[in-house]
Amino acid sequence: MFPDKFDYYAPKSIEEAAKFLSGHEDAKVLAGGQSLIPLLKLRFTSVPEIVDIGRIKGLDGITFQGNYLEIGSMVCTSEIAENSSIRKKFPALSEAAGQIADPLVRNRGTIGGDICHGDPANDFPAVMLAMDAEFEISSATRKRTVKAEDFFVDTFSTALEQGEILTKIKIPDTGSSGRYMKYKKYAGDFSILGIAVNLSMDGKKVRKAGIGLTNCGPTALKAREAEEYLAGKELSDDNLEKASELLLKVTDFVDDDNGSVKFKEKLLKYLFIRAVRGIGGVPK
Repeated sequence: MFPDKFDYYAPKSIEEAAKFLSGHEDAKVLAGGQSLIPLLKLRFTSVPEIVDIGRIKGLDGITFQGNYLEIGSMVCTSEIAENSSIRKKFPALSEAAGQIADPLVRNRGTIGGDICHGDPANDFPAVMLAMDAEFEISSATRKRTVKAEDFFVDTFSTALEQGEILTKIKIPDTGSSGRYMKYKKYAGDFSILGIAVNLSMDGKKVRKAGIGLTNCGPTALKAREAEEYLAGKELSDDNLEKASELLLKVTDFVDDDNGSVKFKEKLLKYLFIRAVRGIGGVPK
């Protein structure tokens, strides 16, 4: 099926793109196109104009600046999955990237597109929440930074305002380690649900915990209460069981073709404990 007719615009700078977007309310930004193009081709949506930001230079870099990992919004998912430094220092991010869809999608899809689509079933948002990422956003008149926990507003809705473009993702390097685990029906499928766990340790005790949830509600969710509960505690079976119960307080499961609410609650608790026990090695 072919999409409805639209005008195509390919700016060469952020300023040019932002200026166009600010004057065209219904225009959509095209990054890797792995979400938008299928929606257009299936005619689930139509847009009058598409702004392709793929020709803008400077959005495709992976760098370490001070205590931050900085990733341009146009970096492909496969680059993140295969980057040896990310795999070593941010294993949950690398692990999530490697589980997204299939190689064809990972070679075209971008981290910025995955985040800005606002789909609760996408994998990167939960990782961003677990790692306390920040997003650098630019428009024609200003640049601002938004925390990940303030970015995901609702299903397919983010804190991006008209004329704004996500240009960079910044993740603090706190010496932590983590895992991302997802459960899906078929290879390459969306998550039935997923969880990102990121832990900073002081000996056997948790100094800081970060937990993000995929497809457990209308948008990616940060399990703040479970995070706070784990701080200062050892990872005993009792503490993990209590923390897994607290995860359920932020979820908004419904019965559907993927399973009942009880099944999803049990699955989330199982994946959480498996992720924690697998940090620094193979999931147990």
